[in-house]
Amino acid sequence: MRLQHSRKYGFTLIELLVVIAIIAILIALLLPAVQQAREAARRSTCKNNLKQLGLALHNYHETHRVFPPATINAGFRDCDDVHGSGEILNHTCYQMLLPFLDQANLYNLFDWSLPSGQGTYSTCPSTAPTSDQYSVVTSPVPVFLCPSDPGSPKRDTTHPVYYARFGWRTSYAVAHYATGGFGGSWGANSDIRKGTLGPNGAARIRDIIDGSSNTMVLCESQLIKARVDYGPFWNVATHTFFNRPGVVGYTFNFDHTNGKQNAWGAGSFHVGGAHILLADGSVRFISENVDRAGVVAALISIRGGEILPEF
Repeated sequence: MRLQHSRKYGFTLIELLVVIAIIAILIALLLPAVQQAREAARRSTCKNNLKQLGLALHNYHETHRVFPPATINAGFRDCDDVHGSGEILNHTCYQMLLPFLDQANLYNLFDWSLPSGQGTYSTCPSTAPTSDQYSVVTSPVPVFLCPSDPGSPKRDTTHPVYYARFGWRTSYAVAHYATGGFGGSWGANSDIRKGTLGPNGAARIRDIIDGSSNTMVLCESQLIKARVDYGPFWNVATHTFFNRPGVVGYTFNFDHTNGKQNAWGAGSFHVGGAHILLADGSVRFISENVDRAGVVAALISIRGGEILPEF
């Protein structure tokens, strides 16, 4: 009787290498798709953050019959840039929106008679704040931050020029038309290019003659700037508080220094452009190649009378 021996089967080295190669190819194909899906989710969250800010602005307007001022008694840079009378306060519109962003408890911690921070040059010793309220904010407020931005929201270093030590950055800046200083107040400014929010004042819906769906209020701004003391910060107004997306050198995603934006630069880490918030509460994604003078500057003004092309 002949005994039959069972055969044992296994992978040869070549077969094993082929399987590994196939798996590697599949992973290589899958990773970009996963990364794209994650960025799509982050971009969606960013857009939703701006929508929440837009809703908060309109709830503020419903309560006060006017939008919040961008800043209150801000001492941005030197004595000529102090807005309003009395001592420097450096309050911001973001702080005023806190009750409408489910952050009423944080809002109530601020003493509005005291400065939020010391955003001024030392050349104004008679008006420079002697105290601040940086300690009120102990952690980031997610709605002020784009999840695609890898930059740190907290600034905890001292700089001899801008005093925003311990300030908390925001990814969403107030859009401003100016190419120079920010002296004066919103109400006293007769320039037809002025935007919705300004120093010690802001527009009402009826003031936006160009139409609320044609007027930009906020735009994205990268957290990583060319210098550590550049804003914007949401808990303190400084000289770099506003953004100027309609000005050469500060346009969307403009590379100022080694991939970093300048002080008043606009833009995001989204590919191709950035989100903007319009005065009607809607959010649009604007291309980094959009016409600066013909579109962006027109979007900022509330009564420029421009006819906007498609953007």
